Amino acid sequence: MKLPAFPSNLPIWFSIFFTLSLWGDDFENANEQLLLKNKASLEELSSTRKKIQEEKIPLATQLSALERTLADKRRSLDRLQRLRDNKSVNLTALKSEVQGRKNEVQFLSTLGSDYLANFEARLHVVEIDRNQEELSNLKQTLDGTSSEKEKMIARMKLLKLSVSRIKELLGGTQFEGMALDGNGKVQQGSFMLSGPLAYFSQKSGDLAGLIESGRDLKPRIFELPEPQSSTVRTFFSSKPGTVKALPVDSTLGDALKIAAAEETTWEHIKKGGTWAYPIVLAAGLSFIIALLKWSRLGGIKVPPISVVNGILTKMESGDQEAALKQANSLKGPFQTMFAVAVKRSGEGKKLVDEVMYEELLDAQIKLDSYLPIIQVIAATAPLMGLLGTVTGMIKTFKQITLFGTGDAKSLSEGISEALITTELGLVAAIPSLILYAVLSRKSKAILSEMERLSSHFLNEFPKKTKLDSGSPKPDDSNDSSSEASLQPA
Repeated sequence: MKLPAFPSNLPIWFSIFFTLSLWGDDFENANEQLLLKNKASLEELSSTRKKIQEEKIPLATQLSALERTLADKRRSLDRLQRLRDNKSVNLTALKSEVQGRKNEVQFLSTLGSDYLANFEARLHVVEIDRNQEELSNLKQTLDGTSSEKEKMIARMKLLKLSVSRIKELLGGTQFEGMALDGNGKVQQGSFMLSGPLAYFSQKSGDLAGLIESGRDLKPRIFELPEPQSSTVRTFFSSKPGTVKALPVDSTLGDALKIAAAEETTWEHIKKGGTWAYPIVLAAGLSFIIALLKWSRLGGIKVPPISVVNGILTKMESGDQEAALKQANSLKGPFQTMFAVAVKRSGEGKKLVDEVMYEELLDAQIKLDSYLPIIQVIAATAPLMGLLGTVTGMIKTFKQITLFGTGDAKSLSEGISEALITTELGLVAAIPSLILYAVLSRKSKAILSEMERLSSHFLNEFPKKTKLDSGSPKPDDSNDSSSEASLQPA
């Protein structure tokens, strides 16, 4: 570095030298102070080391004690942590157990309500009045806002009541009460409840029977027939301590009801109401007509063709009396037709043909007589039955309008009674239709035989017999015109 020129830089150099002289003094002072401080520091260090040496052993001892304390604290901490974990597990288990208990209590509560409902539903109709008040209180307690303690007490009461009822049913229990008879009148008497069966005996002893297991408001008496009814009355009138017997029906009275429900034909007809009577009368009329027609048609015997040939032979030989006698030996319309033919045989074949045709038509009318009545009855009987059913259903629906559908038994009885007329109508129509078909077939068969025999008679009619007086009659000149077939209208 190039120094500036001396003359111009002299003040500057003077200032630098003065400053350096001052710094030298300060440096010496600072050095002395540093030496003093260093000495003091060394003394302090020596004192500190001595102090540390003096305190090292107690501190080491204290450190060991603290380490042992720390180890103990850690072991205590581990033990407390394990204890905490166990407590947590136990708490979870307790919570789970508490929840399980709550679920059990809830289940018992629901089970108690369900059991109460089932218990009430299984009660016999005669037990309802005896237990109604107690059951109502239990139901109010179980379904209400009562405490759990009160609900538990109610469940125990219900259990006690059910056990007591089982004992009563097994051993039988007798008590007073009221029941409805067959006419709906209230009767005072005694009940005997044994198992699923309940018996009743009127105080006067006139009425005795089973109690129907329905859900009516009042017990309804089903009167037993003899000798079961006498057995029940004897049971109730017997003194306590004596051997008693009751009629037992394994079907719970259903078999007795079925036996009692059996009715005669006339009772069944009366249930059909007003329209049942004309149906029965029509059916009777149809049967009587069919019976008479069958007896009449059955008495008509179709003669063999040899008999007709015998008549023709006698006519040809001129023995009109013998021919007429043989014709009169026939039965029914055959006798009439051939007798007239023999009588008019002398008047020519054409006239005989016309006469026999008239007799055939007359026989057809007689054979078919009264058969249309049977046909009409067969057609109208179902309609009358349907009319009776409609009338009965109208009455049933009127009952539903007035009293509702609460009593299904009465409704079913009304409907069954309404259907009786339809049943009677079919019972009348089906046999009538069959009888009409059979009788009509029988009539047509007789007419066919008459037609066949009359055709044979005319075909074999002698052209000239010894009964003829001489020359042929004007109506015999054309034989072809007299051979007309006989067809009934």
